[in-house]
Amino acid sequence: MLAPPIFPEWLPPAVAQEAKRLLNSGHAEDELVLRLATDQRMQGVWRELSKPRYALTRPQIGNPWGDADVMDSPPLDGLTNQEAALTLFFWYSYALAFMKPAIATVSPRNLPIARCRLEAARLRLSAVRLRGLYLIPTSARHFLPADISEQFADIYANDIEEAANFFDEIEAALVKLKAAESPLVVHRNHGNPEARGYVRLLARETRKLFGSPLYGSLAKVTSVALGKEVSLLQARKWCDDRANNGA
Repeated sequence: MLAPPIFPEWLPPAVAQEAKRLLNSGHAEDELVLRLATDQRMQGVWRELSKPRYALTRPQIGNPWGDADVMDSPPLDGLTNQEAALTLFFWYSYALAFMKPAIATVSPRNLPIARCRLEAARLRLSAVRLRGLYLIPTSARHFLPADISEQFADIYANDIEEAANFFDEIEAALVKLKAAESPLVVHRNHGNPEARGYVRLLARETRKLFGSPLYGSLAKVTSVALGKEVSLLQARKWCDDRANNGA
């Protein structure tokens, strides 16, 4: 750590606790934590986010980068809804800058969502067909192997359906991953890929926490976290899906 943390009075206490947790973790980027906790530009951000009209419901921790267990999330037990929201906002602001997400015109992943859906459907059809073998007339059943009974066929059909359920689980996980990375995929790249990726992901989490992307605060946080000036207009434009997708 660079020095014992001395936080300004305007930093919300719950946020100061999260900053201390990150600094004491031993694997945080200390300069980034301290910038977000002490830079004078952040005073207006915390004043805005601390208004009573925001964070009226209990916030839920998410993984904005789409991969599970990328970074230890902050403990929220014992915090009010507002304190929890402010803590998560600070954590997202730090974590996303640490991970350095960047937008791209093509997804870096070729997710086999449609293939999983197709394989699940094929397996369920096979189970139906297997059970259907015992819908043939009794007089014709002597053509079936003697050691295969209707009971065994049903057991095998159930196993096939379990395999189909497994494909469903994979599909659901991939759909979640695609939704998580969707802000990073645009049709037109106008430069600043890391800053735009940061803004778009943090805007999504800010909307979940406070009901609005709060572009003014978003621009200030981005400027502090990434060390480059980002205006309110830029932040709003980078989050505009029509502009990013050529509409």
